[in-house]
Amino acid sequence: MKKTITLILLAMLSLGLFSFIKKDKKKTTNSSSVILGMVLLEDPNSFDLKKTVNELRTKWKLKVDESESDDKASVLLVDDYRIVIANIAAPIPGKEVENAAEYNYFWKNGAQEASKHKGHIVVSIMNAGKNPVQENVLYSKIASAVMNNSSSLGIYIGGRTLVLKKDFYLANVEMMTEEDLPLYNWIYFGIKQLNGKQSVYTYGLSDFGKMEMEIIDSNKSIQEINEMMFNITHYVIAYNVKLRDGETIGLSAEQKLKISESKGKFLGGNTLKIEF
Repeated sequence: MKKTITLILLAMLSLGLFSFIKKDKKKTTNSSSVILGMVLLEDPNSFDLKKTVNELRTKWKLKVDESESDDKASVLLVDDYRIVIANIAAPIPGKEVENAAEYNYFWKNGAQEASKHKGHIVVSIMNAGKNPVQENVLYSKIASAVMNNSSSLGIYIGGRTLVLKKDFYLANVEMMTEEDLPLYNWIYFGIKQLNGKQSVYTYGLSDFGKMEMEIIDSNKSIQEINEMMFNITHYVIAYNVKLRDGETIGLSAEQKLKISESKGKFLGGNTLKIEF
């Protein structure tokens, strides 16, 4: 069992999955085969695997096989998914988490608070890629159970530039339904303000097999464009919609916002521009 876990962790290291750097530019890729995040621990010895598994079984009614498990590293089997949970009694190297936290406006003083973590728990679905919504829902349940059963500060999902406070993440999971997906736990919504104009872009839609989107140089308020982008993103993910260049979209029958595809302003590659 320990050999199996060691091989999986080595494979993750070889793929560079333990090293994420904030980038303003991101190319659109196909949906990821791995979902990976790190729970930031205030106390590196606080994680309780048995209570975590019990929460997954009792609260979320998941069938969990924990036969490949010990106190430091585990491979849980949930349906056909292999879930790696590895408790590492050391902080994430460098200033990676703190740098990413500077961009996350939902966590006030996030960089300062995140810097206090003394350990981290790697939480990963190793064989994702079949059903992104189902897999991200599952990941949210697992990550929340890990946080509930450890002395944790929050979670770092580097591939999506997310550093989220524990209470914020857990509250979004508690409200999660098929009609109300916890998008702020899944997607980073970047906000830019320049010369009196407001812009917003998504960062993480490519993990769902979708093109990233941007609203650029809008006269609307930050609140309005962020709400619009959230609603469009929710629609695209929840209903597996593919938006195309030349189409229109709106939140009502009367509203018709033009969609165009071109080189991204805040992201690498092409993005879909929503005229709003």
